[in-house]
Amino acid sequence: MLLHRYLSVQVMPTKGSFILQILRSIIQIFGVIVGFLFYSLAELTLVRSELTWGMVGAIAAFIIAFGALIAALMVCYRRLYRQQSPLKVAHPVAVILQGIGLLLLIQVTNSLIMQLTHAPLAANQSNLIKLVHTYPWGIKLLAVVGGPIVEEYLFRGLLMNSFGSLQKRSWQWVSVLVSAFAFGFAHVAGSRIDYNIFIYAALGAVLAWTYLRTRDMRYSIGLHILNNATILLV
Repeated sequence: MLLHRYLSVQVMPTKGSFILQILRSIIQIFGVIVGFLFYSLAELTLVRSELTWGMVGAIAAFIIAFGALIAALMVCYRRLYRQQSPLKVAHPVAVILQGIGLLLLIQVTNSLIMQLTHAPLAANQSNLIKLVHTYPWGIKLLAVVGGPIVEEYLFRGLLMNSFGSLQKRSWQWVSVLVSAFAFGFAHVAGSRIDYNIFIYAALGAVLAWTYLRTRDMRYSIGLHILNNATILLV
């Protein structure tokens, strides 16, 4: 009995540690916002470089701007969050196949909604399709390579780890929901808020679920690249 009480006292979090965790989470979320601002700056640099110097400018700007940003995000992720062991799940291949199936389901659902309601394409997707004719190299590099990598590090690698240890089941669904809706809002910000926020949030939830199940950035990045490539290039 005394041993049980002693252990309970030892594992019980103190008020000070809880406040410290809150402050740490706020700082980490602020870091994600700063990272998103640098992401926007890299996007602007990419299209302006292609407008001025064409294909060579786009490729050079992508290597320099996105290369530096991705390197910084990788360093932050590896230093701030030690690689956590994955949950006891099936082989990552099974998780990837399930993720592909869910992404396909989201795209089919979105197509059905558009046909039944005669709704236009999401503003974000429509703008990309229009801009790809003006900035073919920059937009393709952004949508299929740079964007998925940066967004996965921001919304999954960094944001999901800002709410406590992902080993704790109580934080897992909180992190997935916050990541999903932050991802959805980021893709409809600046346009009319409609059902598309839920489509993007569903996409974000699948990517967050993939990261949660594998704890490996490569798998959510791969799914994100596949999703964007099928939409933009097919």
